[in-house]
Amino acid sequence: MNIIGEKFIKSARLLRKPQNLAVCGMLLALRIVIGYFSNLTLAISPDIKIGFSFLPIAIAGILCGPVASGIIGALGDLFCFILAPMGAYFPGWTINGLLVGLLYGLFLFECKRFIPSLVICEIVTGVFVEIILGSLWLYIQFSKAFWITAGVRGIKTLIAIPIETALIIIFEKAIIIRLDKLIKRRRN
Repeated sequence: MNIIGEKFIKSARLLRKPQNLAVCGMLLALRIVIGYFSNLTLAISPDIKIGFSFLPIAIAGILCGPVASGIIGALGDLFCFILAPMGAYFPGWTINGLLVGLLYGLFLFECKRFIPSLVICEIVTGVFVEIILGSLWLYIQFSKAFWITAGVRGIKTLIAIPIETALIIIFEKAIIIRLDKLIKRRRN
C-alpha cells in the first residue's frame, strides 16, 4: 500500500479511541474560537486577512493525521459560519478548510523530516488552496477579477508562509509533544 493510503488508514484508526476524539474535539473548539476572534487585516486590501485558525488544524494534522485534520478544517469553517455568518454560505471555503486539513495531515503526520515537510506543505497550501482556489471562490461569489485577486492573495501568501511556518514549529515543540505523550500513554 502507498504512503498516502497508509496515513489515511492510520488516521482513521486513531479516531476510534475516545482520548483522540477528545483531543480532536478540543482542537475543533479552538479552531472555532480562533477563527471567530483573531483575524488581522492587511493594509494591501481589506479583503485579505491573516488569521491563526490554521494552528489547531496543523496540530491535528501532526497528531492525528489527514482524516482528523480534514474534518476539523471543514467543520471549523461550517461552525464559524453558523456562529457569525457574513453573507450567504459558500461551500468553497469549507472545501478549502478540508483541503488545508488534509494537506497538513498528509505532510506532517508521522513525518521524519518535519521542517522541510512543513515548508513544502505551506507552499503547496498557499499556492493551490489560498491563491488559486481562494481567488476562484471570490470570482464565483463576488465576480472579482481572478488574476488581480490572485496577485493580492499571492502577496498575502508570501507574508503568511514564514509566519505560519514559525508558529507551527513553536507550537509543535511546546504543545504537540505533550499531547502526543498523552495520546501514546493512553494507547498502551
